[in-house]
Amino acid sequence: MSNPSVIAPIGMALVTTRRILFQQFDLVRWLAIGFTAWLAALDGGLGSSFNINPGHYEKGDIPQAVWDWIVAHLFIVIPAVILLAAVGLVIGLLVLWVSCRGKFMFLDNVVGGRAEIIEPWNRFRAQGNSCFLFVVCFSLALVAVFILGCGLCLLVGWPDFSRAHFGWFAAGAIAAGVVFLVCFLATALCARAFFEDFVIPIMALQKCRVMEGWSVFFDLFRKQAGIFILYLLFRAALCIAIGLISVLACCLLCCTVLIPYVGTVILLPLYVFWRSYSVHFLGQFSDSFRMFEGGQDDYIALQ
Repeated sequence: MSNPSVIAPIGMALVTTRRILFQQFDLVRWLAIGFTAWLAALDGGLGSSFNINPGHYEKGDIPQAVWDWIVAHLFIVIPAVILLAAVGLVIGLLVLWVSCRGKFMFLDNVVGGRAEIIEPWNRFRAQGNSCFLFVVCFSLALVAVFILGCGLCLLVGWPDFSRAHFGWFAAGAIAAGVVFLVCFLATALCARAFFEDFVIPIMALQKCRVMEGWSVFFDLFRKQAGIFILYLLFRAALCIAIGLISVLACCLLCCTVLIPYVGTVILLPLYVFWRSYSVHFLGQFSDSFRMFEGGQDDYIALQ
């Protein structure tokens, strides 16, 4: 298609959702696809599942006897905290690894109109592992950049901060910090959107590793940067709309959508629509990127 559109894939994604989930409704099939969708979304929901706020508690919130016991048994408390942190890290990495494999499983089920778990889990082993390593390295890079940026902002304002004085240095540091934070968040969100929406489908389609997928995407982005920027803006609007639908469903169903896996099964049409939308958008650029065949109203999934 010579002129890719951000609107046309909406109709295609709606058709995909109807054909996969509603044309021949099967509860077992629905649950199987929902399981792969739940696996794919594990990394996105992991951080929101825990309310971790180290700065919320102060010494005064802890009974004095407990605090005295902690101070007196630091040789036990410190190793225990380190052990718990290590276990938490291992569990987090395991969840991320499973989620990376799940993204390809869910994509394969949506594109192929299937409801399989074991076969795509094995078939996308290399792609899933490559995706996992990339996400880990990218996350570490984000942490490093964030710490470096905050450190530079602190360094700029240190002449005022050290004297507990608000002057030009402090104002400059705050302004630089705001600009840095906005750019940092925008870059991280755009990179994640491109990775989830396009790089993963390219990896699945061409059976390649993550850096090859990024290379293919960057070549396409350089030629069609304008439409991809428009896609990001339209994607943000879709996120708001889908978020409102999810909140409404949560209210109507007494928050059952917040239950792990159960919520994914209930909201599965939204997950299938969201996954198929970006795939249909990518398929507009070239036949080599098309994972679905046919037009907006009539297509069949490639086997």
